[in-house]
Amino acid sequence: MIDAALFGAGLIGSVHAKNLARHPDVRLRTIVDPRRDAAERIAAGTGAEIADTATVMNDPSIKAVVIASATRTHAELIIEAAAKGKAIFCEKPIDLDIASTDQCLAAVEKAGVPLQIGFNRRFDPSFAAVKKRIDAGEIGAVEQVIITSRDPEPETEEALAGGGGVFREMTIHDFDMARFLLGEEPVELFATGSSLVESYYARLGDYDTAMFILRTASGRQCHINNSVRAVYG
Repeated sequence: MIDAALFGAGLIGSVHAKNLARHPDVRLRTIVDPRRDAAERIAAGTGAEIADTATVMNDPSIKAVVIASATRTHAELIIEAAAKGKAIFCEKPIDLDIASTDQCLAAVEKAGVPLQIGFNRRFDPSFAAVKKRIDAGEIGAVEQVIITSRDPEPETEEALAGGGGVFREMTIHDFDMARFLLGEEPVELFATGSSLVESYYARLGDYDTAMFILRTASGRQCHINNSVRAVYG
């Protein structure tokens, strides 16, 4: 039985909490979130206790942490958890700064602890089946990959202000899937964004509608189109 702590009691945190609570080999021990009411909701449904960061990090019986808190907290929590020898699952992105991301990876490597980032789509049965058929030659040579990605509805202004923007919070999944299916690293990228759905995206210097063209060294292409709203379901 692995004792785990969850950082973040928001939308994705509640999803992880349910998964942790029903896993037969995991005991969700603690919830950490500055919003007491949000933490209490998850604690009531899972039997976990509410704690603070220091308590979790200094408890050697907690062997793993799930980081689903605001993006700006990820790097610090990863580094601290690694230093304490805890296994880490962290939502994307690690950080909004490449240097901070590299610092996190170096800390994890030095500590020798497992770290996984939440690029879940590689493990989705549908995406995995496509990749398997590509690798088996059933589909043929990859020439173009077209990815249409939608969020159900726009984020709240408060949540958006605390995150890394649509490119690094939403499209990051599609960039990962493009690399997964193309089988090559992109060497060229064109990106364009607009604010058409909610006015506060523009006020925060962000976009709610975006398109991208990627090209690999061999000429393979990928088109990604994003919107924060899916009116069709």
